[in-house]
Amino acid sequence: MMKKLLSFTPALLGLLSFPALADIKTEADREALFEDIVAKTMMREAWSPVKNEKYGVTYPDAFEPFRQKFIDAKTDEELYYAITMLSNARHDRHLKVTPAEGGLAIDQRPTQIAPVQFMHDFSRDEPTFFVFDVATALATIDGGKKIQPGDLVVEINGHSVAEYIEKTRPYHRASTEAGFLMRYAMSLNEKSSTLPAEFYADELTLTLKPKRGRKYSVSLPYLDSEDVSFRGIGAQRYDGFEKVLDFESFDFYRSTDGANQVLFDWYGFRDDIVHAIDEVVSYAKRENLLDHDVIWDGTFSRGGGRGAYAIQRLQPKPFKTTFGNLRISDITDDFIAERKSFFDQAKTMSDGSVELIDDGSWLIEWLLGDVTKGMEAGQAYTNNVPFKSAHAPEYSDGILYPAADHFTGDMVCWLSPRGGSHLDQFASIVADNDLCTILGMPAGGYSNTWEWTETLTWPGTSEPVVNYMWSIGHTIAPKGHIVEGDPSPVDEYIPLTRDNFDTYYDILMDRSIEILSND
Repeated sequence: MMKKLLSFTPALLGLLSFPALADIKTEADREALFEDIVAKTMMREAWSPVKNEKYGVTYPDAFEPFRQKFIDAKTDEELYYAITMLSNARHDRHLKVTPAEGGLAIDQRPTQIAPVQFMHDFSRDEPTFFVFDVATALATIDGGKKIQPGDLVVEINGHSVAEYIEKTRPYHRASTEAGFLMRYAMSLNEKSSTLPAEFYADELTLTLKPKRGRKYSVSLPYLDSEDVSFRGIGAQRYDGFEKVLDFESFDFYRSTDGANQVLFDWYGFRDDIVHAIDEVVSYAKRENLLDHDVIWDGTFSRGGGRGAYAIQRLQPKPFKTTFGNLRISDITDDFIAERKSFFDQAKTMSDGSVELIDDGSWLIEWLLGDVTKGMEAGQAYTNNVPFKSAHAPEYSDGILYPAADHFTGDMVCWLSPRGGSHLDQFASIVADNDLCTILGMPAGGYSNTWEWTETLTWPGTSEPVVNYMWSIGHTIAPKGHIVEGDPSPVDEYIPLTRDNFDTYYDILMDRSIEILSND
């Protein structure tokens, strides 16, 4: 979307080719594989009723259109993409299909990009894509001089936008329509293994329309991402602030003009978050900044964990954290064993590579206690407990209190549909507990407690096919709703549009300063 947009194109994957099987079995075998995946999904998946209602789907009915694609597949790649479309029919950003060693032979093409970036106009209900940024060397490419930020996308590779989306949507993962439109727009300049090879030519051919003037067409080459530098139009900018600390999870800024405000540019809730937020609080205490207001920019944040730990230090109020549960199924015993093994190993690590709020005992006690009892009782889901028991034990009411040292001012948060997962949990905590004013657009709406990944095998054999994922638990917002597919609302909806994309961060900043000044 803005600063570091290029860094969020998929990493170069290299050419991964696994040994092909002699064939992809018979039609009956492929249909049996389809039925096996559907049966496991109906048993294991932690469904979000509100998300299914928004998409207008019921299961297993929504899977049935893909049965014939399994039966008709003639190559490994055709079957692989049929499995991908079946997986994506669950509308879950987290869940993906990946090649398995010894399974279907798939060429994972290295991602290349055309020297132009796109975004969706969120003031429009229908998909409306426009040129967001252009590469510095675009003018040297034939026809490139015509392309200007803000130009409207009319056709993609000879198809209207509506036709192109209809053909390619099933290959994309998303939990909300807004999340789909943002991620889809950002991927329009890519040539990758997301889509089957037939969707790509040697060049990206576009028909564009400027705000004033006639439509024009241009063909752009696909280039290695490290060879492309963009102008940074619409990039994050924080006038009046300077960066003073940087970490993997976020960068920390303080005001340069004496204002009573600090700013966090948040990248994700990553492994260093406990150390990083503690470092910031220590710095702020030394510099007499703990009474400052906080501006928290999560428009580029990814997921992770331990967000409640950060919230205890970002603001002064007690709050209720998110809760979560576990879908009980045929793999629950294996999941418990895997979690126990993970925490047993984590406790032996002394290099800080795994940071735990406690030593993992709260979660293990719950898994071996309430969860095991629920399995014996034949429950479909476990009881709800504070999220993964990371911040509080199973018997807690989930109310957490500010740390001894914390920021005491007001807080404004910025969100966008680009990210989700633990970002959605953070958003639900600050929204449901009224901890801040939220500006921008709701987060991507994808959050669960855990996923389970399994190497699928051909039914009745041990021959691998692909690696397949299931969502096996709900995230429960503080006010009680399932978060997956239902992101928390913002206080002030400020959409990114074709008219404001180059000043979007100025708009967010000006409104934040106005709110904090009034408070």
